[in-house]
Amino acid sequence: MADLLCAERIGSVSESVADLDPTIFSDRRVLDNLLTEESRYIPRCNYFATVQTGLLPFMRKVVATWMMEVCEEERCESQVFSIAVNLLDRFLCEVRVDKTQLQMVACVCLLVASKVRQCHALSVHKLEHYTDYSVSSDQIRQFEVVLLAHLRWDLSAVTGYDLVDHVMERITWSRDQYPLVRRHAKTLVDLCYLEPYLFRTPPSLIASGCLLAAARGLKVPEASVASICALTRCCPEDVTRTASHIETLMHEVAFATPRSPPSPALAAPKSAHPHDHDTDVTTPTDVDYIFF
Repeated sequence: MADLLCAERIGSVSESVADLDPTIFSDRRVLDNLLTEESRYIPRCNYFATVQTGLLPFMRKVVATWMMEVCEEERCESQVFSIAVNLLDRFLCEVRVDKTQLQMVACVCLLVASKVRQCHALSVHKLEHYTDYSVSSDQIRQFEVVLLAHLRWDLSAVTGYDLVDHVMERITWSRDQYPLVRRHAKTLVDLCYLEPYLFRTPPSLIASGCLLAAARGLKVPEASVASICALTRCCPEDVTRTASHIETLMHEVAFATPRSPPSPALAAPKSAHPHDHDTDVTTPTDVDYIFF
């Protein structure tokens, strides 16, 4: 019998990370299965033009930004945000909601995503608090059943975040700057999930574009779009175009001035346990100064 080993490193308040499982990340079949399954989790339509006639793209961006802020405040696992946004988009393809219900749906998506992707689920009462009590705990609990029913309990979606590590484990040019490339790429993935015009972009294309943009930003030698596309099955032209689009978006966000939230209920979450966020000195400057 093999010895059981806990490889989790708990040396930082902000991040506790376990080593990548070699059984999963050394088997190409896992990456192939992710690429095969990703089409199931792409929102089936542009719901702004069909289902959600009362919602506008900027509303989706506002609520997605609020979701990211809640995840940061509660120090959620990194995958929770992208899964929650995917659940939100897929649900909005199925059920028409009023704009006053959008934050309630976002709360339920965060709750469900935290149950799927981390050990401890978000507290319903904290979610209620973060909405400035515009959504009640009972509403969140009741609507959770509605969301699960319409998504047919198919919750463990494939996102761009899932694919980044699998690709990085197989490209040789990322070895020297692995932690930086990984962190930069995953920050860009989160940025992509904020944008309403990217919500139907395949996860493989998001991951590919973010990796290429990260490598360019960090000036990684020998970085090539061909090596990424060989793993993700994406068209090189599409990846190059997506990376350029992400770089433009990152530049716009990095130098944007903070804006007042359009609605008190969607303001930055009120901290339930205030803490200081230290800046990692190894993080590229353009990532440090992104304003979400």
